[in-house]
Amino acid sequence: MPSISLREARKKSGLTAEQVAAAAGCDRASLYRIEAGESCPRRETARRLFALYKGEVSIAMIYDPIFVAEVAPAA
Repeated sequence: MPSISLREARKKSGLTAEQVAAAAGCDRASLYRIEAGESCPRRETARRLFALYKGEVSIAMIYDPIFVAEVAPAA
């Protein structure tokens, strides 16, 4: 199953960054850093994000989106 980015999942869900951050147990700035691959989420935050997006976003994409993008097969 192809995985989409956290930001794509947030936009697709229609939720605001504030809503996602609250559901994940972090602040909006932390969420933006996680989405950009600038920060690694705590385990509980990653689990909440995974559950929020119902597995549409892979755990690998949550923890290291830059690496996932680098190793993704060409479409």
